[in-house]
Amino acid sequence: MFDRKPDAWESCLEAASENSETEVVHGWIFEDGIWKVHAWCEFDDRVIDLTRSSHSMPKFEYYLKYMISDSRQKRYSRIRFFELVGDEGHFGPYDKEFFFAETSEVDPLEVIDGGKGKD
Repeated sequence: MFDRKPDAWESCLEAASENSETEVVHGWIFEDGIWKVHAWCEFDDRVIDLTRSSHSMPKFEYYLKYMISDSRQKRYSRIRFFELVGDEGHFGPYDKEFFFAETSEVDPLEVIDGGKGKD
C-alpha cells in the first residue's frame, strides 16, 4: 500500500491551500549539527511545518530552535508559490544558487558570501 509521507516542500502546498494569509518560506535551518534546506509556511506570528507537527507553533520558538534568520530564507506569497509550482513542476527550492546543496556543515551564508566577487 502507498504510505509515503509528504516532504517539507510538498507539505507547503497543503498548508498554503488552507489559509489565504499564508506565506511559503524556503530556508536554511540548523538541526542535528548541520545546516539543512527546509520549507514551512507562516501566517501572523505562527509557523506551520507539517513535517514537525499537525498544529501551528509560535514563530519565535521555531526560529530560535532552528537558528532561522531572515537572511537565510526566501519568502513567497501563496499565489507566487502556486505559480512557481506550476511553472517549475516541483515544490522547491527555486533559488538554486541560494540553496546550493541539501545540507551544509558550514553556515550557508559564509559559503554564499565566500563565492561572491571571485573570478
